[in-house]
Amino acid sequence: MNNRDKKIRVIVYIDGYNFYYGLRNAYKGKYKWLDFQALAEGFLQPDMVLVEVKYFTAVTKGDKETQSKQEIYLKALSANCDKLQIIYGRFLSKLKQCKECGNKYKSYEEKKTDVNIACQILNDAHLDRYDCCYIVSGDSDLVPPVEIVKQSFPAKKVVIAHPPKRKSNELCKVADGFFAISKSKIQTSQLPNIITNKRGSQLTKPKLWI
Repeated sequence: MNNRDKKIRVIVYIDGYNFYYGLRNAYKGKYKWLDFQALAEGFLQPDMVLVEVKYFTAVTKGDKETQSKQEIYLKALSANCDKLQIIYGRFLSKLKQCKECGNKYKSYEEKKTDVNIACQILNDAHLDRYDCCYIVSGDSDLVPPVEIVKQSFPAKKVVIAHPPKRKSNELCKVADGFFAISKSKIQTSQLPNIITNKRGSQLTKPKLWI
């Protein structure tokens, strides 16, 4: 195979909660049963091949029903997407004080996702696992790793695919290209309503997930 026949290798990095909050703000929580591998494949040009999708998230600290829905969704992703890897961060509890009444309450903050994404982008570049990567996020904290990739591996391309209502101008400026993920791409990249995993168990889309 000569160089002209070689496909451009692509890895897609997805900031799960950044995407989730974008969906919630733009479409009031619709389209959460999303097939991220199908979405990633929709980014590709004819001369590209998808190597892997890396999906970054953390186990929610919400109520048990919310936790159950997330667990079903993550299992459905794993069962349906053969090129998708789930990489977990975590939530840390933090005491906050109400500005109006002064009462303290427990809040949770997601940690490690931006660090995990940065480490994976840089490590995969160092290992020469991709020629082009897509970063699905609007988090400006990812500017430094993108700058390092561009400085250390100038032949590699970095493209930002920003989720709904999550565009970061700072992130777009340092990338080779950027685009908004359209509503139509999200609508046509939904998982089947019922998925059967390798054990034969069925994973069903939660009733309230439109």
